[in-house]
Amino acid sequence: MKCGCCGKDIGDISFDKSYKMPDEVWALSEAEKEERTQIDTDLCRLDERYFLRGVAYIPVTGTEKSYGWGVWVEVPEENFFEYVENYENDNSSIPTFKGLVANKIPSYESTLNLPVQVQLGNETQRPTFTFTDQTHLLTQEQLSGICIEKVHSFGG
Repeated sequence: MKCGCCGKDIGDISFDKSYKMPDEVWALSEAEKEERTQIDTDLCRLDERYFLRGVAYIPVTGTEKSYGWGVWVEVPEENFFEYVENYENDNSSIPTFKGLVANKIPSYESTLNLPVQVQLGNETQRPTFTFTDQTHLLTQEQLSGICIEKVHSFGG
């Protein structure tokens, strides 16, 4: 892939980054994780708090691609269990609901507890997240896109 500024070959670029668990869970000792959490690749419970893993897509200008931040969001208990009960179904017609980002996203300030709308997907898709704080750079970039050079700056 070529840099849009200088034309140099910048090699292959990763168009996603994902987190294995919410930041608060990472911070726990192994004993605390065992005692206080239940977690798999897409669902997490920490005490009486509930999290889903999904993707926030940011369009990449000048391409047909989007950059995907695979993050965790904290969601209300009732939405979490509705999702669990219908996990293997097409959930794309379920109304969106609110969540809060549970990961610090590099290159962006103040992403912990950043509000999102959660849209569940079909039986093969993770939920998608739309940032809702109009003053936050991620919300603005989700609307207007980012350049390929910014994607490259995220690293692989």
